[in-house]
Amino acid sequence: MRPVTPRLRPALIPALLLPLLLAAGCGADVIDARKLEAAVKAETFVKTDTRIKSVECPTDLQVIPGTEFTCTVTAADGVEATADLEILNDQADVDFLRLRTP
Repeated sequence: MRPVTPRLRPALIPALLLPLLLAAGCGADVIDARKLEAAVKAETFVKTDTRIKSVECPTDLQVIPGTEFTCTVTAADGVEATADLEILNDQADVDFLRLRTP
């Protein structure tokens, strides 16, 4: 049996919540951008069957429920897309809302 990795669910499957909390200095909690980027990369590949070169998400993003933000997804062929995400709660669960291409 192989271990199951939590994944973000895009657009039509907005249910999986991925805890991405990292305690930061000054008493504020921020999203762990590296974990978020890895999850977005994996889920984008699974849902689109497209090899992903990189994902760039904001760093030092404070955990404030309701905050929507974007990550830039670059496919192996250089085509870019935007992943829209939302912080759902104080535990830093993040919902993958949609993937948009230009």
